[in-house]
Amino acid sequence: MRERSLWGQLLRMGWASGLRAGGGHVRAVALLLATAVLTLGLTSMIAVHAAYEGIALRSANRALQFKDAFPDRQPVALGKNDFDESDGRQFSLVYLRPLTKDMPLPPGIDRWPAPGEALLSPSLVQALRSEGAVGRYGKVVGTIRDEGLASPGERYGYINPTDRQLDKKAALSVVGFGGEKGLRTGDPLFVADEGKFLTALYLILVPAGALAVVAARMGSAGRDKRTALISALGGGGRHRVLLNVGESAAPILAGAALGMLPGLCVPATGNLRLPWINYWVSAADLQRWWWAVPVAGCVAAAVLLLLVCALHRTGRRGRTRATRLAAHKGQMVRWAALACPLLVVGTVWGPAQLDPAQYSDLRMKLYNTGVVAAMATLPCAVAVGAAALGARLARSTRRTGGAGALIAGRHASAHPGVVSRLVAGVGIALVLVSQVQLKNSQFGESARAAQATVNRVGTSMLLMHIEPGGPTRRQLDPVLQRFPRGTEMIALYPPTDPAPGGVVRLQGSCPALQAVQLTCSQKPASTAARSADQRIAEAVLWTSPGSEHISAQQGPVLPAGTGGGPRTVVLASSDGKDLPEAQINQLLRDALPLAAVTVESPGGSWLVGANNQVAHGRWVVFFGLPGVLIVALAIVLANLAEFLRFSHVVAPLSVLTGERKIYYSTALWTLLVPMLATIATSVIVASWLAMPQVSAANGVELSSGMLAATAGSLATLAVLTWWWGSCAAQRQSSQWRPHGE
Repeated sequence: MRERSLWGQLLRMGWASGLRAGGGHVRAVALLLATAVLTLGLTSMIAVHAAYEGIALRSANRALQFKDAFPDRQPVALGKNDFDESDGRQFSLVYLRPLTKDMPLPPGIDRWPAPGEALLSPSLVQALRSEGAVGRYGKVVGTIRDEGLASPGERYGYINPTDRQLDKKAALSVVGFGGEKGLRTGDPLFVADEGKFLTALYLILVPAGALAVVAARMGSAGRDKRTALISALGGGGRHRVLLNVGESAAPILAGAALGMLPGLCVPATGNLRLPWINYWVSAADLQRWWWAVPVAGCVAAAVLLLLVCALHRTGRRGRTRATRLAAHKGQMVRWAALACPLLVVGTVWGPAQLDPAQYSDLRMKLYNTGVVAAMATLPCAVAVGAAALGARLARSTRRTGGAGALIAGRHASAHPGVVSRLVAGVGIALVLVSQVQLKNSQFGESARAAQATVNRVGTSMLLMHIEPGGPTRRQLDPVLQRFPRGTEMIALYPPTDPAPGGVVRLQGSCPALQAVQLTCSQKPASTAARSADQRIAEAVLWTSPGSEHISAQQGPVLPAGTGGGPRTVVLASSDGKDLPEAQINQLLRDALPLAAVTVESPGGSWLVGANNQVAHGRWVVFFGLPGVLIVALAIVLANLAEFLRFSHVVAPLSVLTGERKIYYSTALWTLLVPMLATIATSVIVASWLAMPQVSAANGVELSSGMLAATAGSLATLAVLTWWWGSCAAQRQSSQWRPHGE
């Protein structure tokens, strides 16, 4: 009974001492935030696994079963899996013509549409409505429910083709839906692997761990004295553990409960749309894993309690060692400050002097090394600037009598290392965010070339691809005559010899050839591809890379027979303006068999793939930005504890001046001003360091909106830190008593 009573007393002592100790409230909030963030990170991992499990399950239930995989079953439909794109993103479409009245239906629909009708997902309907093309696939007679979609925001559609669109010879026999042998369609073809996605979550989990360590060690001075006293009175490790648990259990449990709220509320309230990413999280997926959310909260609370108990001193003098980082030597900080501008200039200018064709890897290594070095020295540059301004601030305030500014100025001038440590997280955060955003906006080489082509010629030139064994001239002629006015057509025949230096043959009417600055002649007229019209040069580049010459002559675009026709036809506007690509594709889609003839801008397929990669990269930014802010929060809390220790030292000053509001001005010059100066400086440095990577032609641009949002968030954090530190220091000063100093 006495042992149990002692345990209860130690827990109560820990709780009371945590409230009385200097900075106890600050540490409680830090522990609460650390536990909440760690819980949120763990529940995010659960949500990712649940989402991928749901995608796989629903995709398997609607998978197309073809007769090739089930030869003993009778066909129930003729079908074709197709693709289309909207807003630069590709998605799946399923064209099916039922052969029986009792054809089984895929999940999420109640009846199959009639010929010329479509059932689309709500997200696809919304995308088409924004483009003014709701009837792109026929009359929309309904939407697909969530159980028939891989994710609630998936763009997907079932279409019953018209007789013109249905090519029975090219269609595949479908025997049903669902099963392991079925063909997966939709999001599983476009989303990243689950393993890569879980790896991206480390951008939150690792900063959450750093925040947890900082929170566990905050307010360590008073706790170290208490543990030393317990050791002197004969207490052991379990007694110290009880004190630490009593001090930190309440905020840790509150943080775990706070971190579990999103994971418990989303399944109960419905599907959740993630901002900026525009991805919908399925509530049904999270409902299957609701039990794992409380487990994640318990794990996070246990981890924080273990850290709190492990990261405390034992009270034995021989083994007692300060865990707080010491301030850098002033001379070292000054040398680093001098190196910072040189590193920024060298990083921007140096790698650019190397030939990118020969030294691309070396250029990137030098650039990345320079960015890291610039981030490491940037806080020192701000600290040295603060030291110089601090001395002037101290001299000026001697005449005005501003005690807070005088103390802060003297402190900054004498301890630049402390200032550099204070602003390090804020400076690194901004530069890191800009670099993460740039790295994930870069296209591949082919995609960059395609983007450059689009920037040069736009859609004034398009490539029309005709599938082998596709429509006959009788089918094509009426459609081609309905093309928009001013659309000129030129047949393109690539070289028969794939070796470099081949000749590309062009054939078309005189108006078509003259529209692209080619000579109209009955006999072939040869010219260099590089000196030809820009649109023809780009068409040759993408259809016959390595070809150096073209041979143009007057003649029909399509032959009279059924064979020997061109596989590629160049569409060029007669006036050099952009062609209506969507209108042309719609005309081909309505009047010809499915996917028999397609039109795209040069390298369009590469651009679609690159846009998919960019969309994946947005997830890295989506997780990385909160992760960087968490790191900044961790360092801000550590520096807040540093300020509280500093304010405890100068507590007698409030007695001498009789003005406790002195802490607001001291915190203003010690915390707020250096952090705001660092934010402004870091925005400039981040913009400078981004210059070597920015290329509008290749689609690589620094997001000013994201940089401004990060800077604004950090500035708000700086203001809260100033207010919080001032209030905490003021409350702490009221506990100071003279001890015979």
